[in-house]
Amino acid sequence: MKRIICAVLAGAMCVTAAVSLSGCGCSRKNTEPGYTVEATEPDLKDSDFGYYVINKNELMITQYTGSEKEIEIPETYKDYTITSIGSFVFDSCEAESIIMPDTIKSIGDYAFASSQNLKSIKFSQNLETLGSNSFFFCKNLEEIELPASIKDLGIYTFSGTGLKSVTIPESETLTEIDSYVFYQCPNLTEVTIPDTVKNMKENVFSDSKNRIIVKGSSGSYAEKYVSEFGQDKEYSNNLVFEAQ
Repeated sequence: MKRIICAVLAGAMCVTAAVSLSGCGCSRKNTEPGYTVEATEPDLKDSDFGYYVINKNELMITQYTGSEKEIEIPETYKDYTITSIGSFVFDSCEAESIIMPDTIKSIGDYAFASSQNLKSIKFSQNLETLGSNSFFFCKNLEEIELPASIKDLGIYTFSGTGLKSVTIPESETLTEIDSYVFYQCPNLTEVTIPDTVKNMKENVFSDSKNRIIVKGSSGSYAEKYVSEFGQDKEYSNNLVFEAQ
């Protein structure tokens, strides 16, 4: 619980910094992705969303003002393609389901954090990056299907969620799982890890309530991981390996 509180406090402290990237519009250092943005107002708006213009072709969603229970993120707006979701955009929103188009490549830090009614999400099949704490404390989110395109899961990505089982996709682009990705997931009982994952932090599953069955190939890194960290008391790990 202390680490969960720390994650919240850390998020609060970095809101200003995070908003400078995702935050809506407009003072640009340059015209390439990755520039710093001073938070003002979105460059463009429709009835539900505010957008930041990344370049002449792409938009980032930086604001949601709607109240729908089922949110379908648009693929395009005007002459732009929507390719990313900024930090904190859907933080604490009331939506129960999210559908995103396959144009989305990245999701920012805390993008859906504390959305406690969220039960289902359809990821883009071209999604590459999930930011830190992006689904933090989505306690009713019980299942996800990560696309094979995923390259990076930020720290605390699914911490405090209601996930019951997770399959990490077999992908040459996702070879490492960072700290606390499934921290304090009280319902998590099963995780499948492919041979393409070659490194995991010792605290990935720490402080989860139930015993977690880790499935993988015999002799794989997943088996070695459980052998080394499966009963680590420092992180309250309770992992058992099961060969597929």
